[in-house]
Amino acid sequence: MKTDKIVPKPESSIVGELEKIKGPKFAEYRKKWDEVNRFEFESDFPMFLHIETSYKCNFRCPMCVQGIPALRDKFGYEEAMTTEKITGILKEAQKYNCPSISFQGDNEPFLIREIVDWFKLAADHGFLDIMVNTNGSIMTERLAEQIIKSGLTRIRFSLDAITEETYSKIRLGGVFEKTMRNIDLFLRKREELGSELPKVGVNFVRMKQNEHEVDDFVKYWNDRVEYVVIQDFMTPDTEGDYEDLSGHREEKEDTFKCNQPWQRLYIRGNGEVTPCCAMFSSYLKMGDIGETSLKDIWDSSAAKELRKLHAEGRYHENPVCLKCSKGMGHE
Repeated sequence: MKTDKIVPKPESSIVGELEKIKGPKFAEYRKKWDEVNRFEFESDFPMFLHIETSYKCNFRCPMCVQGIPALRDKFGYEEAMTTEKITGILKEAQKYNCPSISFQGDNEPFLIREIVDWFKLAADHGFLDIMVNTNGSIMTERLAEQIIKSGLTRIRFSLDAITEETYSKIRLGGVFEKTMRNIDLFLRKREELGSELPKVGVNFVRMKQNEHEVDDFVKYWNDRVEYVVIQDFMTPDTEGDYEDLSGHREEKEDTFKCNQPWQRLYIRGNGEVTPCCAMFSSYLKMGDIGETSLKDIWDSSAAKELRKLHAEGRYHENPVCLKCSKGMGHE
């Protein structure tokens, strides 16, 4: 079905609303966040902690490491975060006034029973922006109420389709109608509770299998949720050929500078710490929380050199970053 092209509401559009709700501290955090993203401010501690609580997922999507057995074996692990480990991370972050955190990675976060308690813990430890991404399959009315009351500021549902036919080819393990009902349930529960939070978004990874649905996806969701994210497919590994999944890409000027090493540390459920959220970020491992503090990892020569490399546009000098940039459509 042909539709007029509609521009998706970006996630950045909710920042002003969150500033009104959360107050001056949130506004100051976002000001510094923008400076970090422009490589103008190097913080003493990451402004964002990205925690992959486990490596478990109930879906097997073809563009994800979870859907490719060889990569699941290559990058996977059996360990998972515990409340004790999460509390340790939050306590260290609180010492440095870390403002933002996300509790998800290459997994389904709500498979962890304690996840909502961890949202509350993050709020108790001073985090201003608490986020999670989910496939939406596990939502219930009781869980929705717990999430809404937890202090979470943003929740994003990954869909990648607007029809059952396309969803069934991509979100392997999910049921389209059930997931759509679950999102409606969450939105309805938030309204019943009279809560402005969390802000709700939906996500669409553009690939050959679904790119024909982008406009219809945006049209459907733009008036239903606070933000709509359209992402280009990103290769799940720097090795191997995944062009059969990649869809149309916009031509981009070669000015690639990755700001993730300036923003965050990515902490996996096995304790491994990396500088970004790429599915193959293990190639850039910088430490382990069982051996080194997050502060020391952030201040390490490896982390500082990677930040310097990207600020100066020398990404091609790191072989992993070079392959990653090509996987995102940069040459």
